[in-house]
Amino acid sequence: MDAHYAVIYTEKRKEAKEAAEYVKKLLSERGASVEIYSATELMGKKLPDAIHYLIALGGDGTILKSVQALSDSETPILGINFGHGGFLMEVDSNLLEEAIRRLLDGKYHLEKVMMISAVVGDEKISDALNEIYITSRSLGKTLEFSIYKKTELAKITADGLIISTPIGSTAYAYSAGGPIVDDELEAVVLVPVCPLTHSRPIVLSLKEKIKIDIFSEYGVQILIDGFVKRDFEERSMQITVEKSENAVNFVRLGLGESFVRRVKKKLG
Repeated sequence: MDAHYAVIYTEKRKEAKEAAEYVKKLLSERGASVEIYSATELMGKKLPDAIHYLIALGGDGTILKSVQALSDSETPILGINFGHGGFLMEVDSNLLEEAIRRLLDGKYHLEKVMMISAVVGDEKISDALNEIYITSRSLGKTLEFSIYKKTELAKITADGLIISTPIGSTAYAYSAGGPIVDDELEAVVLVPVCPLTHSRPIVLSLKEKIKIDIFSEYGVQILIDGFVKRDFEERSMQITVEKSENAVNFVRLGLGESFVRRVKKKLG
């Protein structure tokens, strides 16, 4: 059976679109069927079920949009960096042809990366690969957070709260003062944004669900991986954070351990 590929590119880089056409040519020459999509056109949509591999050409935003567009979370993703940071990408664009060759020849392994889920009431909002960000619907207004793991752990008043996965710990959470967390840990980092209380980031295991009571006079906004946004008018609500039943399968080409490369890139 011929393999079916989805190639996703960022519109921010002309060379990424050109590379998508070149990747399609390389794959088609080996008998694969290929569909090309821009990252923006996938917003709020799902890819066909029959996709066997996804190739993302862009930066971390392209990866995050691609993950949200997958109909099957088991679909392997190969990331090739055409962006600024590219911490989630497997190789830089100068290795594009080598990366495609290794993929076609089966010279890779899959790394399963944990995601977390955001649940409000009985409704699952979405899975997050990087982070869940909670803030007020009114810009510049603070919120009150009560964090529970069986019993209350902390009360925080802040402009917002970042709930980050280990792989997301080198992203927004790190910029907000959080620690870098090893990918092998099943944990989350809770990072207060501009806290009024004497609060510091907290690392919590996901062996048990984490519940967070939120109070805001102006309602609550939840942003997942920078793209999935939900607004809630309620002044008080509770969000439950837990390990998702889904995970992301990243294609690894044996060109260096991904966590080490990401940390070194982040720390310069």
